[in-house]
Amino acid sequence: MTYRIEIDRSLCSGMASCVKIAPETFDLDGEGIATLSGDAGEGAIEAAECCPFAAIAVFDQASGARVV
Repeated sequence: MTYRIEIDRSLCSGMASCVKIAPETFDLDGEGIATLSGDAGEGAIEAAECCPFAAIAVFDQASGARVV
């Protein structure tokens, strides 16, 4: 399954939990806000679930349905 990720920059506070969980997918930019750095793998779901500010949304690429 492939995923599409959306990051709400207004909600992200740079806690970096997503980077710790899925470093192949997330990074922090110069402002300390989460950005996509690679393909969305299975770790993206766990990262979205662990985001303390719910700034990450994960969607099924095929159906468009929100997964997290």
